[in-house]
Formats: sequence, C-alpha cells, structure tokens
Amino acid sequence: MKILFVCTGNTCRSPMAEGIFRSEMEQRGFENIMCQSAGLSPVEGDPVSENAVTVCKEIGIDISGHTARRFTPEEIGVWDVYFTMSKTHAYILAQAGVPAERIFVPGYIEDPYGGDLDTYRRVRDKLRDEMTEFHHYLGF
Repeated sequence: MKILFVCTGNTCRSPMAEGIFRSEMEQRGFENIMCQSAGLSPVEGDPVSENAVTVCKEIGIDISGHTARRFTPEEIGVWDVYFTMSKTHAYILAQAGVPAERIFVPGYIEDPYGGDLDTYRRVRDKLRDEMTEFHHYLGF
C-alpha cells in the first residue's frame, strides 16, 4: 500500500503526519507500506519547520531530513490513499483527478505555520488522534 500525506506547503502538517504514521507502522511491524508527503503549493526544497522537528522529536520521531516537494498530477496513479489536512486539499486533489474513494479527509488539521511550539504540539496531537480513525479506514 502506498500513502501520500498532503498539505499546502509540505513543511509542517504533512511531514509530521508522515513521520507519525511511519513510526506507528514500524512499531506494528508493517513492512509493505510506503508513505511520503507532498504539498499542493510548496517552495520546492524548503526545509521542514523547526517547530515541527522539535515537537516530533519530543515523541521520538525524527523528521529533520525532510524537504518540501510538490504533488504532481503524474503521481495520481502511484498512490493508493491520500490523507489530506482539510476538505480544501481533498477538493483540489479530486479536481486534479484523484478518485474520491482514495481520499481520506480527517477532522480539520489547522495549519501551524508561523505558530509557537504549543500550536505545533496541538497539531501533532490532533494528527496522532486522527491516525486511529485512519487505521480503521485502512483496515488495520
């Protein structure tokens, strides 16, 4: 299974979601799941937010090596499931041709960009909570 986590700039939410999901899959012993993250309008190559790195490190997850990348329509056939951070992201993916049944929309995940550590912690914890529902969606 191949999963893509999608947000706007690919420097905060989606890299955090990717790191959290990857860590959970490793802890469960799942080896046949590939995941990445991408943004709908990132600055290619931007580093992940320092606050995102810090709050993930607090729970034992290292996302420091991540750099932003753009989702491209050529990837549509690559990914089995898309985890979006908002209904707007889901709408944009659907307009690009991603089938609705392959898009998972959790409860709204606020954009912490420019926020303090507490804002990033709140987003990290919301992402962790949403992973439970996502696992059910995937049948885990």
